[in-house]
Amino acid sequence: MNLFTGAFWSGLLTVILMRVWDIAKILIFFVVVRFIAYRLIDRVLNTICNRERGGPTAVSTGRVKTLGGLIKSTVSYTLIFISGVMLLRVVNIDIAPVLTAAGVVGLAVGFGSQKLVRDIISGFFIVLENQYAVGDYVTIGTVTGTVSELGMRTTQLRDDMGKLVIIANGDIIQVANYSRGPLQAVLEVSVAPDSDLAKARSIIDEIGKEVASSVDGVITAPTADGVTAADASKITIRISGEVKPGRTDAVQTALRERILARFAQEGIKLA
Repeated sequence: MNLFTGAFWSGLLTVILMRVWDIAKILIFFVVVRFIAYRLIDRVLNTICNRERGGPTAVSTGRVKTLGGLIKSTVSYTLIFISGVMLLRVVNIDIAPVLTAAGVVGLAVGFGSQKLVRDIISGFFIVLENQYAVGDYVTIGTVTGTVSELGMRTTQLRDDMGKLVIIANGDIIQVANYSRGPLQAVLEVSVAPDSDLAKARSIIDEIGKEVASSVDGVITAPTADGVTAADASKITIRISGEVKPGRTDAVQTALRERILARFAQEGIKLA
């Protein structure tokens, strides 16, 4: 009896030690894989942050780091799920019903949240690729305005009339960003067909220099490029100059006001 009891407990101890070792291997797997994944994520993020440092937007680095935290959380949850399944198998629990239930629930949730997932993934790549940032002046679809908030699911724009427009990131197909480099301030002025074009262009060039010295944000003084259209009723002169992002309207307004005043003084009729 004692021999039987001793063998029984010896076998039980062996089984327990084997189970403990299997569990320990799974925990070691979890820790090592998560450590390696985190190191890879940090390396990629450091590369992106170094690329963004000194770029046009200071917030991009912070947002990339935020995304890094989200990626790490996703990796961690995924590893927890895999490790949990492996632990259930170690303790001889049938995981088929668990996986079946999880699959059914996941399928139902997946169908119900397709739009949400698409919005989040699109938001991830918008930030990762630095397409635009808070404070940028952009056109998204038919809406033009300043980005007031960039979230993982939506982008909020404040248009020129002050309206707040909320756009789902998954619906964004094309973006025009006016805040990533010099812009062309373009203006067209139409004069009467019998006007002295040489005099009109000379006045425009003078006004362009005045605007460049008195209005903030002008990179190159606006000049008269030439005639873009002509018919029996008018001649159209194109004016252009490089300006900083967000200063196009101010420069165009200054040009219009001064051209109107000088043309009136010089007797050049507008058409």
